[in-house]
Order: sequence, then C-alpha cells, then structure tokens
Amino acid sequence: MKLSARSYLKVFIASILFIASIATFAHSANVTLRWDANDPAPEGYRVFFREGAQSYNYDYPLKQTDLTTCTLTGLNEGVTYHFVVRAFDGSLESADSEEVSYTPAAVVPNQAPTAVAGQNQVVYEGASVILDGSGSSDTDGVIAGFQWAHIGGTGISLYGASTSQASFTAPVVGLDGETFTFRLTVTDDDESSSVSNMTVSVLKSSSTDVDGDLVPDVVDRFPNDPTEWADNDDDGTGNNQDPDDDNDGMTDVWEVAYGLDPLINDSELDADNDGLTNLAEFNADSNPTTNPANIAPDAPVIESAIQVDRVDLTPVLVSGMYVDTDHDDHIQSQWQISTESDFSTLILDETSQIQLTAYTVGEMVLDVDTDYYWRVKFIDDRNGESDWSHPSSFTTIAAESAGDPNYNGVPDAQEVEDSVDVNENGIADSLEDNIMSVNTIEGQTIVGVETISDHVTLVSVKSLATDMLPDQSVKLGFGLIGFKLYLENEVKTAVVKIHFSTRVPQNAQLYKYLSDTGWEVYGNAVFAPNRKSVTLILEDGGMGDEDGVENGVIVDPTGLAYEDAITSDGASLSTGGTSTESSGYNNCFISAGIQNMSWLDSTCSSASMLMIMTLLIAGITFSVAFQISKN
Repeated sequence: MKLSARSYLKVFIASILFIASIATFAHSANVTLRWDANDPAPEGYRVFFREGAQSYNYDYPLKQTDLTTCTLTGLNEGVTYHFVVRAFDGSLESADSEEVSYTPAAVVPNQAPTAVAGQNQVVYEGASVILDGSGSSDTDGVIAGFQWAHIGGTGISLYGASTSQASFTAPVVGLDGETFTFRLTVTDDDESSSVSNMTVSVLKSSSTDVDGDLVPDVVDRFPNDPTEWADNDDDGTGNNQDPDDDNDGMTDVWEVAYGLDPLINDSELDADNDGLTNLAEFNADSNPTTNPANIAPDAPVIESAIQVDRVDLTPVLVSGMYVDTDHDDHIQSQWQISTESDFSTLILDETSQIQLTAYTVGEMVLDVDTDYYWRVKFIDDRNGESDWSHPSSFTTIAAESAGDPNYNGVPDAQEVEDSVDVNENGIADSLEDNIMSVNTIEGQTIVGVETISDHVTLVSVKSLATDMLPDQSVKLGFGLIGFKLYLENEVKTAVVKIHFSTRVPQNAQLYKYLSDTGWEVYGNAVFAPNRKSVTLILEDGGMGDEDGVENGVIVDPTGLAYEDAITSDGASLSTGGTSTESSGYNNCFISAGIQNMSWLDSTCSSASMLMIMTLLIAGITFSVAFQISKN
C-alpha cells in the first residue's frame, strides 16, 4: 500500500528566538525559528510564511534546509508574520507544523546622552573646586564614561578628569582675577556622546599674601616683593627703596629729620617763613624749620586739672593763652598724652592747626580706669616752637560708666546675638578671637571688624551716630565704626577686613574725618566683589591711626559713604558755623592757665568758645573702645 505523504512526516516547532530587533537603515528585523527533528530524519524541511490575513503559498517556500533551525532576515517592523514548517522526503511532504507568529517591534534609534557640566562658579584663590557632572543623563541607556577637559585659562592640575566629579585647587591670580573654562564629554553605552561647558571665575582673595610680607596682595603694590608694598609717588619704585617718596626733590631722610612730611610734595612751601622754600633750604643744606630772627612763643601755662572725680574717654584738654614776644601768629599746637610722667611712651601725639588752645581727645584713644599725663607746646607762623608746658594729669572713668561692664570690648547696647556670623565662615563671631561685631546705631545693620594680619589683636569696636556732625556733606551709610588694635613683635602695619551684613552700593567708599583736614577718602581699602566686605591696611602712627604716633596701638574710626550723596564741592569739615547743639557726649574740660577762662574772649587767643563747641561736636566722629580682651 502506498503510504500517504502526510502519514509519517511530522514536524514540531519548539521555539522562536529573536536574533535581533535593532533598526537598520531599512528599519528591518531578524527572527530565528527552531523546531524538533523528525524521526526517522527526512530529506529536509521547508519554511513557509504569510503576512497578516494572507494565505500560505506552498509552491514557494521561504527557506529550505536540512537543519532544524533557520534565521529569517529583512522582516519589516510592525508587520505580523506567520510561520509553518513542513518536512519533505523526495516527493513526500508532511502537513503543516503548528503555526507561530512574530511581529517585529518598531525600533527607536539611540538617543545621545545629555551632558550637564553644572553651574558656573565664582571662588577665591586657594579654594577647593568641584566640577560636578553628575546631573548628566541618558534617556535610553546608561552613561558609560565621563571626561573633563580644561580648555581656557592658565594651567592647573585637574584631578578625577575621567569621573563625574573632577576637582582642582583655585590658583593664585592677578588683582583682576581669572576665568577658567572646562568641557565635559559624556558617552553612553551605544557610544553616542555630548558635551557641556562651564566656567570657574577665581577672584583675588583679601587674605592672599604671596610674598609673605604680611600685606595682602589686594593692597600690595608689589605682591611678589617681600621688601615692598607701597609706592606713594607711583614711580614704580617702592617706598622702602625710593629715596624720595613724594618726588619733591628732597630726600625722605632729610624731610623726616626736620619734621617735614616725606609723603607730600611740600618743596615750594616755606616752613619757617624766612623767604626760602623748603627745596631751597634742602639745596643749601640749611634748617627749613628755623628762622634765626624768630623768637619762639612762650611755653603754655597749665595748672592742675579741674575734675571732681574722673573724666570720660573724650576729655577736652585746655591750655593757657598764646603769648609770642615778636607777635607771630599762632598756627599750630602739639598735644601729647602718655601713661608715663616722663612721656617716654606716647598714647597720643598730634599737631593741630585748628585745635590750638583746646584739644578734644578722639574716641578710642583712651582706655578706661587709667591714669594719664598730658602736655602741649605752641608753634608760631615762622615755625618757632615753645617749650613744653608743665604736665598735667587725669584719670578716666571705669568700664561700667563707659557702657561695657562685661569688659568684652563692645558696648552692651550694641552687642549682637551669639549666633551672628557676619563674615559667613560657618563659625559664630562670638566663638572667634579675631572678629567683633556690633549692631550699628544708624542704618539698622550689623558690622564686623576682623583682623587678618598675624601678631595683631583686636581690642574693641563701637558704632557711633553722625546726626550731630556739623558737616553733613558726606552721607554715612551706617554711622561711624571705630576699633582699636594692639600690634605685637614690632609689627608696623595691620590688615583688617570690615564685614557688612548687607551688600553696599558700588559707589560706596570708606571715609575718615580728621579735625584739621576734614573728610578724607580712605585710600588703602579694597572692596570684595560681592560688596559685603572691605579690606584695609593701616600703619601704626600713619594713615588710619588716630593717635598719630607709632606706639604699637592703632585707633581707627571710619565710615562708609556713598559718592553720589556728597553735596558739597569739598569734603572738609566746616568749623566756622555757629551751632551750639550738644553732641550727647559728656566731654570734660581739663583746664590750664587762668582758671576763670576769661582768656577765651581775648583777641590774642586764636581759639574761642565757639571753636571749642565745634570741636566737641567733631569729637563724635571717632568711635570709642576699651583696652580689654574679648570674652
């Protein structure tokens, strides 16, 4: 009996394996079919297919093979394919196997990753900078690699450049700072990549001192020279090496020897009014301060101080009348205060052209509960100097009476909360030894004074109002801030940073008031880029030191003013007014000469009661501090 072709040939499809479903340019896919072998083995197998609802065309097999598996290629995405397999042996062919179906999924092309290099940063020199690319992402895979590259700015050492977070240390930069540019490249698991750039702006730090001369680079004219930091005449030669710092043709040594100012061009002046300029006296090698024909004034007469108990910290020292045999005008008086009866050390040494027979001691100069000696000499218009007066003495009030009973250097009424951190370093100011902060009595803000230099101790800080100043031409943002420093180990300069709790305007400047010259812009000051601090350099006995003597103590009252608020043509204080308003400060008169003080009305005296009242008001331009250590 002839066997039927379908009586013994059977085929079973075991599985379908997806070899690939990745889109190609033709958006095609592949599929692998596998089936069970027949027993006994046939000559081979034929694979047939149909699409959708179509019928199989058995006259045209898709594939003929003697294997039990085959891979079909070129399948279109989204089309449903049906497959059957038939075994054949010669002319015999089996029935269909079980039908299987497969629809290649639509394949989405790979999406490139998104590189995120992070926000631009602004830092100071020496800061540790983190470049953070961890915000990068890949929507259809994973990021397989990161690579940072430094593409702008001077050379640096970049660490972790092949990780998501690279780092470097901000280098020392010039006064204008420097911007560094970085590029992040990220690559995904399909080798697609993208890039992102960011910048790091490095600012000059107020504390960086490259040459180690204790003067920060921001105020150092020679930041790489430890022997120089200032250049008064801008000639490119530092003051220490320049024999003539004011370029007036007279050497500094000669000017200092005769009491002239080596930092001011005074070559055409005539200090002794003898008809020869100072420069002519220098060229002739003669004394520019002595007129041989001049008779010096009589020494001032000082009697015992009139004080019932103790005096406050801003007493008015009053001398006797000015007497000059050859009738020269009284143009200057030199005032000195010391804690020693022989004046071997000086607390104050000021020569004034305004405070001639009455001198108001500025705030911050005197300490509480201290015995002082004082004296004065007169100078005429031909530079003739009288002998010193006999010394007088006084004792200042106790700390309790001065408003600082806890001896912490800040008036109790101005103390800030213990948690205040005005320098924003993460440490409360009350826990640091080199900063004191106060609530200002004007401007409703907090101001902190921080010492930057080594061997400099901050003793006290105080805020003062300015509403009673006779000259209101300079608008002070938050009144006056005064502070007192002690310098150790023969240090001559101090660097201080004043912090503000709020940003100050771009046109803000630091001003200082001097009784003789009026308002002056503080030249040795550099504001931080964020306008929340200003760094200034002070010299013992020089600019910024109220006591006028190199004595290891710097007393500095200063105020923040806005340039567009200055309403007068000049910035000097007018002392010609008639105001008799009280400043609110209890200045004590310490008398000298005739005790009934009737000499104040004499035409031969160059000071009047009006002048004294003006000086009393002017006295509030200095801030008070006490010689105490911080708790």
